[in-house]
Amino acid sequence: MNLVRAAVLSAALLTSASAQGSGKAELDRSSVTPAAERLLQQVQEAVTTAGGDLERSQVNWVIAFSTGHYKADPLGAQAARELATQFVQRVAVQGDQVTARAWEMDIWEYRNPSGLTQVIGNDAQADLDRTANLWPTTPAVGSVGGHDTERAAATLTREFTGTPGTVLILLTNTAASVGAAGIRVMGTNAPEYQEVLSGWTRVTGTQDGATLNLPYLVSTPSRQIQGQMQAVVFVPKTFTGMPLAGGTRTEQRQKAQAPAARSGQGGPNPAGLLAALLVLGGVGFAASKLLGKGGGSGRGSVRIGDTSFGVRDMPAGRPFCVIAGAGYAAEDDTPVVPVAGLPPVPVAQITRVGKDYRVRGMHDEIRLSSAAGRVVAGDSATVTLRPEMPDAPLEFTGEVRGPGGVPKEITRSVVMSLDGEN
Repeated sequence: MNLVRAAVLSAALLTSASAQGSGKAELDRSSVTPAAERLLQQVQEAVTTAGGDLERSQVNWVIAFSTGHYKADPLGAQAARELATQFVQRVAVQGDQVTARAWEMDIWEYRNPSGLTQVIGNDAQADLDRTANLWPTTPAVGSVGGHDTERAAATLTREFTGTPGTVLILLTNTAASVGAAGIRVMGTNAPEYQEVLSGWTRVTGTQDGATLNLPYLVSTPSRQIQGQMQAVVFVPKTFTGMPLAGGTRTEQRQKAQAPAARSGQGGPNPAGLLAALLVLGGVGFAASKLLGKGGGSGRGSVRIGDTSFGVRDMPAGRPFCVIAGAGYAAEDDTPVVPVAGLPPVPVAQITRVGKDYRVRGMHDEIRLSSAAGRVVAGDSATVTLRPEMPDAPLEFTGEVRGPGGVPKEITRSVVMSLDGEN
């Protein structure tokens, strides 16, 4: 057993040294756990007050993220995603579904909404793991910051009013609405928001309108810094949900934990475990080499707009797709991703380079202006898609000729996102 402990300790020391050597601030993921537990307790109380039975009812967990501050506060953004992941892992069971949304001054689509709901099925743990890929990772294209909490609540409650057993959780840096330049917030006295309160309860908790203050810690090489996010919870005035078919929520959670407990009986084989660690390390190294070569290596797929591309099918050293306006027919066999409003000519092409993607503009008057929330200085940008940051909006701006040859300024966007493991 000493051999195993030595191997694990060495790995931990290497990880710690790497983190401290980088000099970067990092989210302390464990510090989010108490926040997830507090949020779960608050939701349970709210559902019970609304006449529901969380133990026996299916739930549609709608988790919406305010993203206006994501660029300026990436660790706060990570903390919100980590909170959502830990919360879902604690509460969701077979029969539930998890839905993600993003909002600033109103709801914005960072991905096709049809792909932002994960149903928890028979393989509950695998489905729960997939929910972490639903969360938004960037601000909206062209974001000017700010967020309107009441407007987001009005839009989302209207969308999910007909869905039984919905619990709406808004995660934000502050529950108070913050207006962007030139845009007024809805306000709590607006008739549209008052209509929300006729059918839904906004669970109160703090003076600024949040249900809960949720602290977390950021670790730096010299000290820990406390951050804070807030949650605003809405539940229907009368909570009704379909009954869970696989047992109560507690029973399902206990069944899921039982196999893991049984697998630990008998004690590990130290030599076998160490060998497994070494083999896994070798496999990881080999995989990183393969991924670095690009052109067909890797797994899963990448979605560009509404079109999905398998990573293994991507050609080496040349574009795997072209972005163009509707009606463009490629001269070769390169697939075309149509974007409404663009002219029917190639505007950009995308190539897989190692584990990343190179997006290159191809049009003189319509340029790639931003990628993944970052301004593009030249005609190309490198986009990195990872499970923790699975989305990258591409924004194109420029001029097209309208009727009579009159130039017209346009802005169009398309989102790149992971469709699976990469």
